[in-house]
Amino acid sequence: MKRRQAWYLLLLVPIVACAELGKTLEKVTGEDTVEGKLVRGANKLRKSYQDLDPSEEHYIGRSVGAQILGMPQYPLDANEALLAYVERVGHGIVETNDGVLHPFLDYRFGILDTDEVNAFACPGGLILLTRGLVTTTHGEDELAAVLAHEIAHVTLRHGVAAIQKANLTEAFTYLGSGAAQATMKQEDVAKLNKVFDDSVGDVVKTLVTSGYSRDFELAADALGRKFLAGAGYDPQALGRLLGSMHGNGGMLATHPAPKERIDALGAPLAFAGDPEAVSRQNARHAAALGR
Repeated sequence: MKRRQAWYLLLLVPIVACAELGKTLEKVTGEDTVEGKLVRGANKLRKSYQDLDPSEEHYIGRSVGAQILGMPQYPLDANEALLAYVERVGHGIVETNDGVLHPFLDYRFGILDTDEVNAFACPGGLILLTRGLVTTTHGEDELAAVLAHEIAHVTLRHGVAAIQKANLTEAFTYLGSGAAQATMKQEDVAKLNKVFDDSVGDVVKTLVTSGYSRDFELAADALGRKFLAGAGYDPQALGRLLGSMHGNGGMLATHPAPKERIDALGAPLAFAGDPEAVSRQNARHAAALGR
């Protein structure tokens, strides 16, 4: 129970209308009580409605990622060499772009053992790519395009925006009811836990089923292409990858149509490619993917 309550604290997304209630609840609850800790955790998040603390965002993202990894269709891939290669490319993008947001514990990458073509950018820098998406890329610059797009989502804090939309009104109702009496019955705690479970489930559903909004995806494309160029990759690689995508499932079901995304990118960015560098990149890519 204590472990569950610890991350429920971090998922008490601030609601402006409840600010005064939060102050009142702190006065009538003890610091060492269950309800007191929940109230103080909620108030800590509420102070940063527009800008969560990086450590809070990290723990929220870790909880969201844990639920995704707990789904039977998304086990982790056991190919450590492929993961090391993805990490190398991803961290290379992070380290060569000044505009990248640096999360609490740096970026973390994972590969999901599924043929589905998809990727998830969780709050706090956790990026999960499916094996199906990785193997769809035709060279290192296209893999880098995928990673740059997801890193752009984290930098633009789209995951936090999705979490802030979660409906926690019912959670505050239970919290207020128990704290008003300076006590919280076990059944009230159980109800509160269920509400938080449902709320986190809503967030995961947004990432896995609904996807980010059209505006968020196009913004991540635009910034990701800049990150791609900043890391020395061909910025047109994103358009090439999108142009090769066909089908209905995975990210094609949750993202704008590839043609719409390509059109939104606009004119190509300048790129003076080094043939030798490109050759080395593609050799690494082929070796990592066993081609």
